Amino acid sequence: MGSGSGGSYSGTNGGSQPYADKYDVVQSMLNRDKKDSDIYSKDTGYFKNPSAVNLKDSISGNYVVFEDNHANGQMTYVLSESGNIIFGKRCNPNDARKRSPHPTLVGGKNPKVQCAGMIEFRNGKIFSVDTNSGHYRPDKKSLDKVDKALKQLYDHNPRLFHRDSKWRKDQNE
Repeated sequence: MGSGSGGSYSGTNGGSQPYADKYDVVQSMLNRDKKDSDIYSKDTGYFKNPSAVNLKDSISGNYVVFEDNHANGQMTYVLSESGNIIFGKRCNPNDARKRSPHPTLVGGKNPKVQCAGMIEFRNGKIFSVDTNSGHYRPDKKSLDKVDKALKQLYDHNPRLFHRDSKWRKDQNE
């Protein structure tokens, strides 16, 4: 999994953090980012990724729409402190060769999240989520919170989910 065209995504190497209600950016990643002015400013912290959107706000009918098309492929996501799933591209607007890590989906000096990872869409339908975030390294148990948020969406509109997704399969058993 690459980060922009630089491919510097480090995944969850080093293992996850202990389970927590909220996660801070892992100190080693924060220290690294503070050295890169295209990612982190000493005055404002992480830039806000301009492609970041709230999942609920990107729903149009039975589809998730991203940049005027059906959402497709893998993108970064976070479950914000307030319980919103925010997702976006990894492309850094300051330098397309550089990464746009998970904390940029929230932005600021101390962006905390309940979970973070990758979300996969297939032709506008939600397919899967994971905890692959080298910046937050959430414990896999944190996926329960994401599942709960997605289950609420499923209960409202099951057609937002790909027919082979975990959520649709769970309902068909």
